[in-house]
Amino acid sequence: HKGMVVSKEQIYEYVWNGEYAIDDSNITAHIRRLRVKIEDDPANPKYIQTVRGIGYKMAKVDNVDR
Repeated sequence: HKGMVVSKEQIYEYVWNGEYAIDDSNITAHIRRLRVKIEDDPANPKYIQTVRGIGYKMAKVDNVDR
């Protein structure tokens, strides 16, 4: 769902099939690992973008050679 913002709560419930825990460091760590694998520069992500105070979204990127 490129461009759709997904909350940390939604990610947690979908991936771990349980209620969201207030400690979201687990999600943050997994996002960081994904960025290292797919981003050219994980410190300045183009694909997985943070939406402050809400969660994350996959950017709409045209002409990707991946």
